[in-house]
Amino acid sequence: MEPATQQPSDKGLPPSIIAVALVEGLGSLPFLCLSGFVLLALFREARDPWQPLTLYIFGLSFLFGVAAAVSAIGLLFVHEWARITTLYLATLPFFACSLFLMLYEPVPNDIFRPIAKILLVILVPVSIWWWILFTRPSVRSQFRRN
Repeated sequence: MEPATQQPSDKGLPPSIIAVALVEGLGSLPFLCLSGFVLLALFREARDPWQPLTLYIFGLSFLFGVAAAVSAIGLLFVHEWARITTLYLATLPFFACSLFLMLYEPVPNDIFRPIAKILLVILVPVSIWWWILFTRPSVRSQFRRN
């Protein structure tokens, strides 16, 4: 009897990777829409005193949304760079949110800290799931094969 070897199947994408691509693609839409509207408004109104900080925050959000949308499409086509980008997209928002909560001083009637805490509660299980999924040997070999 021969030992069982783990070979990638040619049946197509596993449902879990399709689910990640859908979550990543649909999750990028709010970032793209909100950030795009804010950036458009910033370029129309040149006298905003918060413009540099707002431009930085929403510019990064827009770039994050573009990276997520492109990565979701790359996952559906089984590209290795999309797998690696998805791992970065699972890690960077978690660290940014954690850093924000550690460094941002709470102020009365602050809406940002509760939002950051809610995001962190959502990001922890999603990030862990994506890391477990995309670092499994069978998934890695399927992406490297193509």
